[in-house]
Amino acid sequence: MDKITIFKEGVKLIALMQATLEQMDVLKGTVLFRHKLKQQINRLEKELEATIEAPLRALDNADSDLLTRIQSNIEMLMSLSVDEIAILRNEIEDFRTHNKPAEDEPTG
Repeated sequence: MDKITIFKEGVKLIALMQATLEQMDVLKGTVLFRHKLKQQINRLEKELEATIEAPLRALDNADSDLLTRIQSNIEMLMSLSVDEIAILRNEIEDFRTHNKPAEDEPTG
């Protein structure tokens, strides 16, 4: 993987970790909530952030709204029901099927 792809995947991982932490907050007080597990996830997220801190800072300097958009998208996903997530997945698959780039076009 090239550096840009690795970075994008790292940002995606941090976003997913943040979504996991937020979902654990929703489950606080239930049998599914484990404080120790949340602490471990939180430490892992901080370690991941430290690993890509410099590229994140550079990206934020280049596009200061990007991290805000990522957080907004996480919040939107967290508000979806399981059924809505399934619908979203179908819509995305349909979009990808009908919007494939030509084989000689760069994929971005």
